[in-house]
Amino acid sequence: MISYCFRILIILLLPATAISQTVDDVIFQPSINVSWNAKTRWSFNTAVAQRSGTQDGFEALHIQATQYASYDIGFYSQIGVGIMYRELFDKDRPEEVRFTEQFVYARKYNALKVAQRLRWDQRLRDDQVTHRWRYRLSGSIPLNGFATNSSEFYITASLETVFIAKNHYRPAYDQRFSLGLGRKLNEKLKLQLIAQYRFEDFTADTQRLAFLNLGIYYQI
Repeated sequence: MISYCFRILIILLLPATAISQTVDDVIFQPSINVSWNAKTRWSFNTAVAQRSGTQDGFEALHIQATQYASYDIGFYSQIGVGIMYRELFDKDRPEEVRFTEQFVYARKYNALKVAQRLRWDQRLRDDQVTHRWRYRLSGSIPLNGFATNSSEFYITASLETVFIAKNHYRPAYDQRFSLGLGRKLNEKLKLQLIAQYRFEDFTADTQRLAFLNLGIYYQI
């Protein structure tokens, strides 16, 4: 099992290494995510992440903190709101505040968990407001059995489309493809490595980015 999972990890990393010669930048983003349930229909998630680019050497781009609150409305669905603050390490670019509203529908089909997410972001930088409407289809499945138990691995994948609108600018479209490997370390802690390929503004001046997202997830 260990050698099998190691081969899967190599498969995830090799595409990012190979396309590093063809993409505009390779981004590395570690994050720490803490979630807790209030023993009601409410649940909360806090995340801190840092992003670095490798185009001109390893360079820190920004750090961000996010807070989400979700409410279970039944029928496998949740609605939620969130706020994010992003501090950019570029003195010529302003800080960013982002507000988010979302709807999530998630359901298990035997071992496969499928989720659909609709999200609306309002990104504020100085006096400019950018609106982003996003749809993501994702799925995850354990590599052994019908549920992910402690010390077991799982595969996750997603496809996300983003529509972007800002006053005095033409609309833009992004497309994102993700594939990842996760491991549940115990009942409260899991680790995920996700490789993501992004086509940003793919109908015009397309920018191709490869992301490596390493996340630690802890549930209180």
